[in-house]
Amino acid sequence: MHILISSAYPLSSPKGNSITAKRIAKLLTQAGHAAQAINTDMPPPADAMIALHATKTLAASKRFKVNSPNRKLIIYLTGTDIYREQTNNNPEFKEALILADALVVSQRASLASIPSEFQDKSHFVPASVLLPPLKKVSSPPSPSLALIGHLRSVKNPFLMNKALKELDGLKLDVFTLGAALEPNMLHEVHNWQQADSRFHWLNDVPYTKALSWIQQVDFTLNTSHSEGGSNAVAESIVLGTPVLASKIEGNVGMLGDDYLGYFEPNNASSLARLIHLAVTDYSFHQNLLQQITDLQQNFLPEKETAGWLKLLR
Repeated sequence: MHILISSAYPLSSPKGNSITAKRIAKLLTQAGHAAQAINTDMPPPADAMIALHATKTLAASKRFKVNSPNRKLIIYLTGTDIYREQTNNNPEFKEALILADALVVSQRASLASIPSEFQDKSHFVPASVLLPPLKKVSSPPSPSLALIGHLRSVKNPFLMNKALKELDGLKLDVFTLGAALEPNMLHEVHNWQQADSRFHWLNDVPYTKALSWIQQVDFTLNTSHSEGGSNAVAESIVLGTPVLASKIEGNVGMLGDDYLGYFEPNNASSLARLIHLAVTDYSFHQNLLQQITDLQQNFLPEKETAGWLKLLR
């Protein structure tokens, strides 16, 4: 089959959608299909198209159905689709769901968030991680913690800094890897750097280097208000680094109900208590490491490949 995987962003972008599109293309190519990741509103005819982000790839989806009217359009719903576009009653979100032959989410729990009239064409396909060769980085001082992700409001990136204010005197180095994608974020990140010498903003970091950072630090952090299924969380699990995560549906779907490393969303005090426990309690750290190790089997590429092949058949 000739299969297109449509990303809303340029394929050279470090955004999660682009990484996911290239991963799916590679998996399906390895399975024997002619799979191609694209970023265009004018996709060529094909046997099937997987569109990442219902609203941002809507123009490409509509063009695909015109060019290939009897071929399968699969829309891979992101966290932004489910938790923002749907909540805001964006008419383009519903238009995309009507247009799609199948809908996919990367977290089983997210199926319940899809409107009832579309449940019969909704499916769960587990996300996996394909690790490229890593670009080595110098080991950061220990203890250390890294937030991997571009600075956007939905990611709530400065909750970490507010938590640090409650941890005055705790030996810790904290790193944020990601570009400031909103104008106010650039001003704010500079202010936080001046306010606390433990905080280091590394700006945009190449993907392979960011993966090495994940592997080198003691903990990674996810502070998102909402998330469909963070690539950085999955990568942290596969690389064996414990995650400190906001207890939201997307994170719980990846880490499990019984995971020990949760804090209350948008609660700096809750995060501060968790950081203090993780950094100072060796037994707690070891328990997190064991839980992360146990989760690694959930992110095997063959599981994701099997899910896509079943759906495409």
